[in-house]
Amino acid sequence: MSHQPSHSTEQMSPPPVQAEESIHFGKVIGVGVAALVLFTAATLVSYRFQTAREKELQPLGPDALPHQVGQAEIGIVDQVPFDVTRSLQNYRDDRNRRLESWGWVDRKNGIVHMPVEEAMDRLIKEQKK
Repeated sequence: MSHQPSHSTEQMSPPPVQAEESIHFGKVIGVGVAALVLFTAATLVSYRFQTAREKELQPLGPDALPHQVGQAEIGIVDQVPFDVTRSLQNYRDDRNRRLESWGWVDRKNGIVHMPVEEAMDRLIKEQKK
């Protein structure tokens, strides 16, 4: 090996050029504190502007909620949220029950519906004949 590591515990100061590049933590903290103070002041000014404008536009306070709020239907518009309604699931369940059971389609004319599996089995048997 051409270079042997030093085992000394003595600290050497950095070269003068590198010493000038060090971070001045006082300045960094000062800029951070100034930014927080400026942000807080801007927030307070905005809040006061907003409350003054609100009082100007609604001197008697906010309007009362209409009595229709919370109803399932207002006029002809259905107000039920999509995740609450189960109509699609009920429709699918009804169609699946119909596909898996026997029942009348037209009793007068003697037309019935049968389970899909049964209908497929009968069709296969007829095709084999």
